[in-house]
Amino acid sequence: MTRRRSGNTLNPWTRRILANTRCEGQMTTMSWDMRDPYFGVLKGVLKGGVKGEVCSRPPENLEQLLSKLPDGVLNQFTGCGSPIPESIAGCRVLDLGCGTGRDVFLCAALTGPKGFVMGLDSEPASLAVARSGVEEVMRSFGHPEPNVAFREGSIDALSDAGLYKEDFDVVISNRALSIVDDKLKVLKEVHRVLKRGGEFYSSELFSDRRLPENLIENETLKRSGLDKTLYLGDFMRMAERAGIRDPRIVDACPAEFDDPEVTKALGEVGFYAVTLRLFKIAELEEGEEDYGQAAIYEGTLEGFPECFKLDWRNVFYKGVKRRIDGNTAKILSAPRYSAHFTLIGDGATHLGPFKGPSA
Repeated sequence: MTRRRSGNTLNPWTRRILANTRCEGQMTTMSWDMRDPYFGVLKGVLKGGVKGEVCSRPPENLEQLLSKLPDGVLNQFTGCGSPIPESIAGCRVLDLGCGTGRDVFLCAALTGPKGFVMGLDSEPASLAVARSGVEEVMRSFGHPEPNVAFREGSIDALSDAGLYKEDFDVVISNRALSIVDDKLKVLKEVHRVLKRGGEFYSSELFSDRRLPENLIENETLKRSGLDKTLYLGDFMRMAERAGIRDPRIVDACPAEFDDPEVTKALGEVGFYAVTLRLFKIAELEEGEEDYGQAAIYEGTLEGFPECFKLDWRNVFYKGVKRRIDGNTAKILSAPRYSAHFTLIGDGATHLGPFKGPSA
C-alpha cells in the first residue's frame, strides 16, 4: 500500500466516488439510494461530509498492543488495516489467513484470558514465526496461559482443519479472501463455523468492476496477488448466496500501490480497501424495512465512549436516540452488542421501506 493511486486516468464513476474523500477517520453524511444497492453504498462511504474522526479510529490501546508484539510478527504483515471488531472480551475468534499472527495476538489481548483465538494459515513458514512469538506475547499481555493456537489449513476447507460448526463468535479476515479462487466456498465455511448471531469482520481489496481477462492473466498483477481481486458488487451477492444477508460496509479507501507497473496495468480499474461486517442472523431481511424502531447508544463499548460506528450509515452518539431499520435492530440485539444499546420498539408493525434515520 502506497501513495500512488491505482489508475492514472480515473473513469467517471471512480471520479465521483472519490470526490472530497478523506479516508482516515472518516464519518460520512448519510445518503439513501435504494435503487443502487452496490455502487450506492461505496459512493456514499467515499463522498465526504466528514464530521469528525473519533468514530472511525480504532481504540487507542491497539497501538500500545502493537508495541508489545515481536518484530518478526510485525515485519511480515501483509494485510490492509486491522479488522478487529468491538466487544470481543471472552469471545472465541477465528482469524482466516493469519500469516505471522499479528491480528491473532491483538485479538488475544482484547478477548482476555477467558477468550480464545485460533489462527489459520496455509503457509508453514508464517505459522512458525507466529508460534515462536506466543510465549513472549502472552507474557507481555500478562496472560497466565496462552489463549491462542495456530493451525495449518486452507480457508476454503475449514472442516478439513478440524473447525466445527457454530464454534466461533467472531471470524476475521485481513486480505485472505483476495488470494483464493473459490470465495463463495470460503463464505459458506464462515457461515458454518459462526455461532448464531456471530459476526464476520473483514478488510479486503475489491475492484470497482469485474476484472477483464487480460488483467486476470497479467503477470504483474499475479506477482502482486491482485489477479484474484473480486468486484465488490459480486461479493455482496455472493454473501447472500452463502446465507449471509445484508452485508454492511464500515469504511472504504482507494487502494494505492508502490509498483508503477501495477498502476500502469490497472489503467482505469479502481481498487479499494473495504472493511465489512457480515452477521449470521437468520431473521435478517434482504432490504431495509421500517418497523418504527430506534436505538440509544450507552457509550459503554471499550474505546468508543462518545460514539460507535456500526457501518457507514449507522453512527450512534452516546445518549442520542436514532431511528433504525429492522435489520439493524436485530444486529444490535445480538449478545455482543445488546448490553451497549437501549432498543425502542418491538418491531411488531411494518411501516414500509426504511427511508433513513431522519424520515
